[in-house]
Parts: sequence; C-alpha cells; structure tokens
Amino acid sequence: MDVNKLLQDLKNKAAGVDPSTNKMPEGYFVSFRPIGLPLDPNDYSNPWSPTGSELNQATTSAMNQQASSGATMPAGAAPAVDINQLIAAKVGQSELNYFQTFQLTDAKLTMDEQYSVMPDAGHVSDAWFAIINGAQEVSSNMTLNASMQKSIAAAQAVLIDPTTGNPTPHYNQYLDYQQKYFSAVESLDGQYANAISDPNGMAMWPITGKIPQEQVNTAMENWVGLGFKNEIETAQDTLNAQGMDPAIALINRAKLAYENSLVEIGTLGLFPYTLITPSTFYDPYIQDGWTGYSQAASSVAQSSSSSSSSEAGSAGVNFGFFSVGGSASHQQSQSAMQVDTSMLSISFEYCTADINRPWLDTNLLNLGNWFLLDNAKNCISDGTYGQQLDAASDKGTFLPSIVTSLILIRNLKISWAMSHEQQQAFQQSTGGGGQVGFGPFFVGGSASSANGNSSSLGTFNSEGIHIQGVQLVGYCSTITPASPRLDSKDYMVKTSNNDQTNPKNQDGSSSDGSDQSSNSSGNSSSGDSSAAPTPATLATDASNLINTLNPQTATTGN
Repeated sequence: MDVNKLLQDLKNKAAGVDPSTNKMPEGYFVSFRPIGLPLDPNDYSNPWSPTGSELNQATTSAMNQQASSGATMPAGAAPAVDINQLIAAKVGQSELNYFQTFQLTDAKLTMDEQYSVMPDAGHVSDAWFAIINGAQEVSSNMTLNASMQKSIAAAQAVLIDPTTGNPTPHYNQYLDYQQKYFSAVESLDGQYANAISDPNGMAMWPITGKIPQEQVNTAMENWVGLGFKNEIETAQDTLNAQGMDPAIALINRAKLAYENSLVEIGTLGLFPYTLITPSTFYDPYIQDGWTGYSQAASSVAQSSSSSSSSEAGSAGVNFGFFSVGGSASHQQSQSAMQVDTSMLSISFEYCTADINRPWLDTNLLNLGNWFLLDNAKNCISDGTYGQQLDAASDKGTFLPSIVTSLILIRNLKISWAMSHEQQQAFQQSTGGGGQVGFGPFFVGGSASSANGNSSSLGTFNSEGIHIQGVQLVGYCSTITPASPRLDSKDYMVKTSNNDQTNPKNQDGSSSDGSDQSSNSSGNSSSGDSSAAPTPATLATDASNLINTLNPQTATTGN
C-alpha cells in the first residue's frame, strides 16, 4: 500500500484541491501531527455557549442523575443532591469543555508540513490583541471637492438651521408626524393582540380591524404629505452615506469585536469566544459531515502543487508503523516497528471541522494605510510560505498563518494478516503508556485527557487494528497577507529624554515656566539654566518664598 498516496489524498480532500487542476488553493497549506491526538468526547461535548444552549443538556443530565440516585432512596426521603448544585456542576463542565475546545484552535503553528507549535510566540488570540491595539491609521491628505461639500452642507441645512443650530421647522414637522404614525401602528398591534386572545374578538377582527388599519394608512399619508418625509429622509440618507477611511473603520470594528467576544471561564481569565463546526466534531457516531475513505476507492492523483515549493513532498511525516514511548507529548524518541504489512489495506472516515473566530477579521491586513506602532513593515507577515519565528522582529505580533480548520479521522481500520508475534509487538509497544502510530494516525496506546490518561477504544486481532474514536491528525492553515505595508519609522519620531521630562512650549519656554534658552557664551550664570544652584541662591529663593507667603514680613523687613 502506498502510504504517501494516502496522505496526499487526505491533504487534497481536506484542503479542497480541484481534481481538474490538482493544485492546492493559493495561500493555504496543510500540516500533519507526528501522531494523531485522540479526542475524548467527555472533554469536548456540550461546550459552554454565549446563547446558553448548553443549559438544556446540562439540566436534562442533572435531572436524570438525580432521578437515578433517588431510585435507591427510601420513599419520601429528600434528594441526596440538590438539583441546582447538579446543574451548576454540569454547566461548570461545559465551561471546561469550551476551554479545551478553544485550546485546540489557538496555537501558532510553524509553517511546515509537520505539526509544530512556535516556541515562546504566544497564541493567535494574543497576537491579534496586540495587532489591533498597536494599529495606527495614516490619514489621507485628500478631501472632498467643492461640489460634494456643497451637497453635504445642503443636506445638513435641511435638518439643522445653520444660523441657530436648532432643528428646522420641516424637521420638527417630520418628527411630529412620525410619532403620530408610530402611535397608530402601536394601536393597531395592541387591538390585534387583544383580538387573538378572545375567540369572539378574533372572529370579529376582519370587521373591527378595518378602522385601526385605516388609521395607520392615514397616518402614513399625513407623514408623507404634511411631514416632509421624503425631503427629510433624503437629507438623512445623504449624510449617512458619507464615507470614512476603511482602515479607521476596520481597526475600530476589530477592537469592538474582540472586546465583545471575551468570556470569563471560571477563574482562568478572559478568552475570545471561538467555535468549531460541526459542533459534534468529537463524536465517533454522528454521521453528519463525515466521509468514508479507503485507498482502493480513491482516484485522486498522488502528487500536487501548491503556493509553496515544499508542499509537494511529505517530509517529516512518519510512514509505516512506529512506536512512541511515554505519554502523548511526543517528546520522547520514536522507533520504527519492523512489521510485515504485505497485503495491507486501510479505511477510515474523515471530516474537516472549520474554526470560526467572530473576533478575528483579517480584512484589516489587506489595507495599506496603517502601520503597527514601533514596528517594521511586514512585521506580522510577509505573505509567503516558510516564514520562521527566529527572523521575526516582534514575536508577539508575528502571525504568518492562522489555522482555519482541523483534519479529523475516526473508525480507522488497518487490515493485514497479523501474526501472533506482531500482536505481541503491538501489545508491548502500547504498554506502560506507550503509543503506536501509522503515518499521522494514532493506532494504539494511551492518550491524555482532562480526566487523566485513558486508552483509546481499539481492538487488535489477527485481521489487524480497529480504532473507533475521533482523532485530530492535521490542520489546514491560511497564510496571512503581507502586513502592515507601512513602516512605523516613516511616521514616528524619537522623543528625547529632555522632551519627555520637560516638554517645551511654542515660545521656547518649558512647561514648568523656566527659561530653557541658553546664553550665547554658554557660561553666564543668568543664561545657563542647567547650572547647579549655590547655597546663596538657595537662601535667596527661600527668602523670596517667605515674602510671598507672608506679605506683612515683606513690608516690615522682619
């Protein structure tokens, strides 16, 4: 069996490669984990949602748990556990599950075919927070022509009297007839609400409803004919149609979106709300969104091209069986397993789960008239594949790519004529917390979860291996555009220490009232403001201060 072809097939399907051209979409790349990450449904099911949708399942689960515990209690006895405490515990689990789901989406990955997290580079959400708060728009030196300005001034004059600053008579008439129309609509809605609550009233509504409807129609006609509706709303539309700089609009919207998305999870801190679709990505049984695959059934070509030269190969990914000692951290060494896999076949179901971040809109990165304070051009990304963290001018704002979807597989079956010796080899490799992988697939052993290490649901027999649970095997990422396009050094000046501690006024004097000008000789005590004060000078200053505070002393001399 050609494992390279299997991996290439999975990459093509996950990234949506066009079969007619066999090319990776421009600006995307796929990376695979060295070994799949099994996803325990208990760690991701029913995650917290700002809409409160988790409450339904949490309440049902709590009620079932209470009913189950109550079945063993004596008749008439109080429940062993308060139902509200049970619901609160279930909601707490939902919050934890949301946090764990968020953690799957927030890592900054190196731009490579093999999964690796950028060391000491923060997270995607951290980088975006720094970017939107450090973004500075560069104002245009262009303005509207005289004709456009005249049109806007005329629209403003329709609403506000330019001489008094008060609403015009026409605008007051508009507001008056607008309120009369709203009152007529409110009366119609109220009468209809009363009618539908009474069978007799509902039966009579086709007759009694005519008058309130006519009142609404008349109110609208008066609003149009006497309330200057068209004139006022044309002026309002003209003013509302005034444009603003896209960079200003997007920077402001990005800040609001990020702030509005923040949620407090327990006492862990604030996190921007992120969700994965389908929401049941972790479930080993639900069929929606999953597609079957077997190598024999695949007709996708083995090779493909992409926006980067290194995408064509599969370097760094293990092919064939290998074992990993210890836990799922993959920090221990890996060793190949010598297994005869003649006549081997493989099948599984795969799903691409999209990551939705309502707080992250990368349209800002495509605009040209902004820079990042105290940062160089292209400090976020240069728009190319293969950017490395060690070359970044600022690790915190370095965001060359963003993971947009997760590549998941489940119901993995690898079949071949497995001998007794091979079964023993697998059992030894998976014992003591070890793991066994085939390519990027986890095929046996233990994996960490929120509830401790747990063995993945799988079977080994003479026909091969069957791993039923869901596992995360790879990521689809988009390359962020070259940004920012402007360098901050072209728009910022360095402030000297003297300017920071004692800024000057326009006349050259300092803001504290002292004279900062220097004598032409540079040595005169009267002109050198930087000269150290002498004891005599200090005594004179003290005497002057006393006289200022006590005028009587200044008059008498003592």
